[in-house]
Amino acid sequence: MAQMHENKAFVLTVTNGYSYVAGWQWAAFVILLLFVWANELLNIPTLLYGVPEREPDIVRACVMTAGVLITGIITVGNTYLQQRRIVKGMLAVCSYCRKIRIDESAWKELESILSDHSAIALTHSICPDCYEKEMNTIIHSGDNKAATE
Repeated sequence: MAQMHENKAFVLTVTNGYSYVAGWQWAAFVILLLFVWANELLNIPTLLYGVPEREPDIVRACVMTAGVLITGIITVGNTYLQQRRIVKGMLAVCSYCRKIRIDESAWKELESILSDHSAIALTHSICPDCYEKEMNTIIHSGDNKAATE
């Protein structure tokens, strides 16, 4: 018997966006660590350029590994903070009623959000484009009433 799956839209959150980017960043740092150790153990400059061979220095490789790890932690942490700022700065707005999603199941009106989180006092007005559109609607509805009478 086939199972029914709920269709859920993908919502960009700090967790899933961060995981994707962090995974690629860590993969790059792991590759960098592999290069450090391959260079130390296989003596790549000797293989590629014919420079005099040197003995593997495990201490140097460990210091370089520590540097790469510290750089990786700082880079991934900074990326997390930047993504958190970006995602927190994004608002999901309903394209029909202009309500804003405040969590996965709750929506709140735009005017309410603005008045709750800022010192903005809202008033209602009409822009020139909407004014013209509404006036045309009123005029045409008056013409239609006159035509039917």
